[in-house]
Amino acid sequence: MPQRIHDYPEVVGKTVARVTVTNESDWRNITVKFTDNTAIHIGIRPFVQMEPEFVDWTTGNGKILRSYPFVHEKEG
Repeated sequence: MPQRIHDYPEVVGKTVARVTVTNESDWRNITVKFTDNTAIHIGIRPFVQMEPEFVDWTTGNGKILRSYPFVHEKEG
């Protein structure tokens, strides 16, 4: 699966005043507060990802015969 890099140009050059991490059962969040009283909130959502493979174990070596696309849990 390719890595994805996301930029947030609104925060470039800002001075960080405080970083907080919230880890509640229903809310996981990283907040970066800046000295100009703005902030960026980064919500963290757990998810399920599966990587299906069709494997031949007749020789005991587990030869992959076919790989399938990743299956991601849908948000909602």
